[in-house]
Amino acid sequence: MISIEKLMLKTAILTVSTCICLILASSVCAFTETQAVKAIMGEARNQGYQGMLAVACGIRNRGTLQGVYGLNAKINEPKWVWDMADKAWRESLTNRIHSGDHWENIKSFGTPEWVKGMKLVYQYKDHVFYKSNKKAR
Repeated sequence: MISIEKLMLKTAILTVSTCICLILASSVCAFTETQAVKAIMGEARNQGYQGMLAVACGIRNRGTLQGVYGLNAKINEPKWVWDMADKAWRESLTNRIHSGDHWENIKSFGTPEWVKGMKLVYQYKDHVFYKSNKKAR
């Protein structure tokens, strides 16, 4: 039989552990949903839903918006395009169509030097997605 003191100690440890996990989880994704949707729009607004989903998965796999050009792009698109990007962001939570955490529009910019040592994991329209050896976090 467990004493009240041991039960209280176990409860306190569990509570502290849960708080630590929540703090760590919130720091893993240090950007807002709105920022992610804007980045998707900036990267793939002309790539259709599948292209937006691919970029959304890349952002989730990366865990950061650091180095994502689309976050700072000037975007003037109708609401339905924003809604499509938002839907792609939400779907990427459960539908990871690739494991890449880096990508490039090779049709516009060519194959970048930084892909050396990375594995090509997915390609859709203008974008090629690569998996790095390390997380960008």
